[in-house]
Amino acid sequence: MNCLSLSLTEEFVRPLYHWRTSRPHEYKHSALNSMSDDNAQFTGGPALGAPPQNVQLKADDFLLDHLGGGFDLVYAAQDQSIPQELLKAVELAKNKGLPLKLLAITHVDVAIKGADKTLFDPQQRFQLRYAVSAGGAYLFRPDQHVCGRWLQVDATRLLSSLQLAVMQ
Repeated sequence: MNCLSLSLTEEFVRPLYHWRTSRPHEYKHSALNSMSDDNAQFTGGPALGAPPQNVQLKADDFLLDHLGGGFDLVYAAQDQSIPQELLKAVELAKNKGLPLKLLAITHVDVAIKGADKTLFDPQQRFQLRYAVSAGGAYLFRPDQHVCGRWLQVDATRLLSSLQLAVMQ
């Protein structure tokens, strides 16, 4: 990341970065990856330890624009709510000092109660690219690699994955 950011301002660094040979690393066997997710059941999408795949949600709005700065739980919401047990788990993690943001993605242009931010995805590109349906979720670490992914996320497995990721 240093080489890339320095290449914006420093001429001598630019030859070190080449788009054809520079690829993000996948941490498939990282000890920080969840052991209580549904990774083995997925038929597509970025796997455990993989960097996120960008998705255009709508004009001039992309998934990667909303990730970063801490842990991100991206939840595929079908209606205008998120299960209470999941909201309580997110609040518990935040109260313990974890920088966790809950992003709800929906194809309906309404704010989802309890989410830190609602992302409008009218063509459901996130669900297609990430192979999830309503109730599914991805947890990204602060380095934006997949920490856990669920076809149906629940509070217990989310908290377990967060504890493992911060090595508690």
